[in-house]
Amino acid sequence: MELDFKGQLTKLALQKVDQIIQGLEKEKQLEDGFAIRDFYQLFMEDKQVLQDIMDSFRKKVTSYTMTSKDIPIYYSYQDPTYTIAFHDKQFSLDKENFSKLFSSTIEIMRDLLPLGTVVELNPEYFKLDQPTSSPTKVVITGRYIAPQNYSTYFPYAGVVYPLGEIRKDAQIYFTEPLIQSIVHLGYQDEMERAFELLMKEEFILDRDLQSIEFSGSDMKKLENDLKHQQVGEL
Repeated sequence: MELDFKGQLTKLALQKVDQIIQGLEKEKQLEDGFAIRDFYQLFMEDKQVLQDIMDSFRKKVTSYTMTSKDIPIYYSYQDPTYTIAFHDKQFSLDKENFSKLFSSTIEIMRDLLPLGTVVELNPEYFKLDQPTSSPTKVVITGRYIAPQNYSTYFPYAGVVYPLGEIRKDAQIYFTEPLIQSIVHLGYQDEMERAFELLMKEEFILDRDLQSIEFSGSDMKKLENDLKHQQVGEL
């Protein structure tokens, strides 16, 4: 069952890859489409490779080399173009399409934590003006939330442990990088897997949304809303 679920995730991610390729100019589709598909056919399930490339992109690293399946993969950046080379193939994209390609496939292939999971979050998320080293425990009570006035979504919503929802707006919203550790994993079954596939298809393919962590403009808006205690108002 687990292998079948991973196969369904991979199929969904490849559909997103094709969607992005089809959004390119015709000449670019012909020039790079086959190489992009071949790259993902080979490396889609290597989450670390996808993440390393995305990290290099976000840090504006000019070149980086990694290996997967004994195949060298070369990432390079020369403004305004981002290039991936492997075997005797390569493809190059602009900033917007490169970001969308790798952020979307990372989001689809990531494990989604189930309801009831208890995580420790980076405490700076809660007290931007009063940093503390003590992590905050949060119980996950919802996934895939698209707040008003945002063009992105939050993968997770939760309440602070052990207080719970002590008031109407007590839920907080957060992303994968804010999670420092998993304290307790919630219940998972086939219905949970079906929900995950459905949400990823709806949010990432059908609505073409990204997690807020990949949007610089929405992250700045989030920081401002946090300072004014507006996060969570849907």
